[in-house]
Amino acid sequence: MHINPASRRWAGFATLDALAGLMLLNLLCLGVLAGQWQALQAQRDALAMQTAVALAQDLWERMQINPQAALAYQLQLGQTVPALDCQSRACSLDNWAQADLAAWLGNVKLRIPGAQTQLLTNSQAQVQLLLAWPVSEWLPKPDSNAIKECPVNHRCWQTRWTL
Repeated sequence: MHINPASRRWAGFATLDALAGLMLLNLLCLGVLAGQWQALQAQRDALAMQTAVALAQDLWERMQINPQAALAYQLQLGQTVPALDCQSRACSLDNWAQADLAAWLGNVKLRIPGAQTQLLTNSQAQVQLLLAWPVSEWLPKPDSNAIKECPVNHRCWQTRWTL
């Protein structure tokens, strides 16, 4: 059997064409996967924002039950609160506030992993709540000037109310 030398030359080009096509297909697939990953991260961020609003509502309701101890509801970023058992023993209103904060903070940690909170209440019963959660490296970095208390590489949500 005789092989034409010209057809051997074109066989190499066909292989190169096929490899170039596969590389292009792989690059397109990587682009689609990166877009899907970003969409999932954005969805996670939106869910965290929705959860932050629900957690703020929960805290507001807890504070409405115990308004006399409004000044006891205080948290600094990264602060933890020891759990108090006010269900089985007598507690002061301030202890109830601390028990509420401990339970609420446990709920925050459960629903938004890595979250940090800041809760400030003044003598006029004005409350300021800041919730911060880590941002994925795939999402655009948040505007650091939007909320000055917001930790680096975190997205923050802040609200205020009066008791």
